[in-house]
Amino acid sequence: MGGGEKHVVDLSNELSKRGHYVFLAVAPNSPLPEKLTAIPSTNIREFPLRNALDIPSAIKIAKFVREKNVELINAHFAKDYPVAAFAARRAGVPFVITRHVLFPMNKLHRFSLRDVRFVIAPSNAAAESLRDQGLFPDDKIVTIRYGLDVENFQIRDRKSHDGFVIGSIGNLDPVKGFDILIRAAAIISKAKPDVSFKIVGEDRSRDRRNEIALRNLVDELDVGGIVEFGGWSNNIADVLSDFDIFVSASRSESFGFVISEAMLAGVPVVATETEGAKEIISSPSLGRLVPMNSPSAIADGVLRLIEDNRERSLLASSGREYVTDNFSLERMICETEELYRRLIVV
Repeated sequence: MGGGEKHVVDLSNELSKRGHYVFLAVAPNSPLPEKLTAIPSTNIREFPLRNALDIPSAIKIAKFVREKNVELINAHFAKDYPVAAFAARRAGVPFVITRHVLFPMNKLHRFSLRDVRFVIAPSNAAAESLRDQGLFPDDKIVTIRYGLDVENFQIRDRKSHDGFVIGSIGNLDPVKGFDILIRAAAIISKAKPDVSFKIVGEDRSRDRRNEIALRNLVDELDVGGIVEFGGWSNNIADVLSDFDIFVSASRSESFGFVISEAMLAGVPVVATETEGAKEIISSPSLGRLVPMNSPSAIADGVLRLIEDNRERSLLASSGREYVTDNFSLERMICETEELYRRLIVV
């Protein structure tokens, strides 16, 4: 469950709670259905969705759309865009896509998405990336920034422990920069031997090559005693309550969902200067931004916060207030609902 998947869950559940009829086409073994607590199971259908050219799945989805009187399709992941486009044309309904990442789209998308009505960017960074690629007219690109359920987010008291715990959360993919964090841990441990590090996430690769490489790096740097791999957790609020400082060492972020969650939980943040992080940490009063791919910069940022109790307290309070005011789920749902209304003829 990455940021894109969480977005689909939150959007679907909240639209359903508002009285809309929400239906989902998901791949086999998808993690989404068990999280879609506000959606009747009869509204969720599995399709093979093998790849971007899975025409049989598109035909079946079009049939599903007609059976359920679906009025609009919103596709969220790149390999599903052409399938959704084909299904929408066959069923005679408008479709939109949401682009959750900054990676360039390909020529297949230029052709298959020629009829897309809107492209939703969940951050200003994602919108700018889409404009730079030149695949869509500017008037089709709409920014609706991610939202967090700030009203129901459980802010827990910090857990009591000896020394500082520096934490990070995300899929164990090279883009998340956990190798940089581990190298920073080796630097920090020399100045502060009582500091520990916890990486919470799982490896999505089939052969676990990413996790193996990270564990090998831990052994190589001899930091096995202070770096812990916590596996995945569905209770992010509880995980964050164990952290004294949150670090995002990512090499690319279209938004930085977990950065926002850390700030909402009152955990001071040190993050690399990805486009997404800069959009959230828009002022020094909200967190510490450091250069990408620099273990020494992360180490310096963390050590400075460890030494400054007042600064950590200020970042915690201002970060929580900023996310609450600017990245609410209520705002995101209202803006998405309004966009949908523009496309559906009543």
